Amino acid sequence: MEITDYKKIYFVGIGGIGVSALARMFQAQGLEISGSDMRDSATVQELKKLGVQVFIGHDLANLSGKPDLVIYSEDISPDSAGFIELQEADKLGITKMTYAQALGKLMDTKFGIGVTGTNGKSTTTALLGLILEQAGLDPSVIVGSKLSPKNESDKFKANARLGAGNIFVAEADEYHRHMLEAHPKMIVITNIAEDHLDYYKDLEDIRSAFEEYVHGLPKDGIIIYNADDHNAVEVGRTALCHKFTFGIDHYADLQAINLKAEAGRQTLDLHLNDELIGRVELRVPGKFNVSNALGATLAALKLGVSFDVIKTALENFAGIWRRFEVVGMLEGKPVISDYAHHPAGVAGTIQAAKEFYPGKKILVVFQPHHRNRTKALFGQFVESLIDADYVILPEIFDVAGREHGEEISSKDLVAELTKQKEGAEFTPDLDSAAELIKNKIKDFDAVLCMGAGDIDLMARKLVHDS
Repeated sequence: MEITDYKKIYFVGIGGIGVSALARMFQAQGLEISGSDMRDSATVQELKKLGVQVFIGHDLANLSGKPDLVIYSEDISPDSAGFIELQEADKLGITKMTYAQALGKLMDTKFGIGVTGTNGKSTTTALLGLILEQAGLDPSVIVGSKLSPKNESDKFKANARLGAGNIFVAEADEYHRHMLEAHPKMIVITNIAEDHLDYYKDLEDIRSAFEEYVHGLPKDGIIIYNADDHNAVEVGRTALCHKFTFGIDHYADLQAINLKAEAGRQTLDLHLNDELIGRVELRVPGKFNVSNALGATLAALKLGVSFDVIKTALENFAGIWRRFEVVGMLEGKPVISDYAHHPAGVAGTIQAAKEFYPGKKILVVFQPHHRNRTKALFGQFVESLIDADYVILPEIFDVAGREHGEEISSKDLVAELTKQKEGAEFTPDLDSAAELIKNKIKDFDAVLCMGAGDIDLMARKLVHDS
């Protein structure tokens, strides 16, 4: 059977950001969708409002309706509670697919565009999807985050859009080489850096995965990559199809010139093939977001979208969930939540905060994510935090099933930062971090909370309770 032939689909780990997007897309097709997750969440509640049956907790009885297909999160391992449902599916003879396999099969039915990279792929995917929507191309889109409600439309809500057009844009995850399950006609590479070192051996291994991905493009396919990123350039050059580049600091087919960052906005001139095509104002901060906008813009231009449509979409873009998102105020001062968890993302987000709040003191709260990553990139993390006004470091967020007994703590980061005369303080958990923020807020103008773990929940609770 083709994936489009299944009528009754069950999702294990349905609360995950990617899996929930796929569930939304199938639900929009009028299929019978259900699933399970270990815990309730805002994402689960949103699915329930759409009419999706969600079981909290994993149980063999959850599959009593005997679905045609089970799609499961790659986070489900033999040690996970949800594994019993996968075993039950086998006993019942139900076809199983991972999230990446199901996404790949869906993308393969259309003109697939995979947006990949270490940082920035969610924002770039969302931007490209919004541009194509406003161009009237009616794309299907899967985002590994959620749109700002300000950018939602009747068809494009949260993290998914089902379109009748022939274009399918999806965030392509490099972890465990998941992106290789799809065979897109266009690939956008934001950047490539050391990450997921619990799976990859080293940077060379990571680059080999990206090379394999781009080598899967057809000869008439298109690769768009970041000229400012050495690894993206090295990988992009190996592609055997049409190649195009975007950049800020290095010459590129599409280049941003005359960048100016001011409070609450940044402006830039866009040059295509050395000719000025227009000036754009962005409402999202950071040089990295200029780069994201360039990648989405170049992809849209190659698909025939007019610059006027692109400009409007870029200037109306209000950002995405947990990407420099102001979640509220604490004593009249903004509290920002950001997903940054890699050194490059952490450094870029701190710099963006300084540009958006010029002359203001910013209290940085960073929850490291995954002990393996923290240990492997320790020096880079120290470097990324060194210019912060003050840093609070809660204990590292342990990733279930991906920790291997590494002896590393946020205390080690604090010790090294202190040695380099950077103000830094350790807290054993997020509750104590929240108390410390409350005690220190009087001396700062904004709070920047970063991490891929549960620090976002702390940030939202902090402003909700104030």
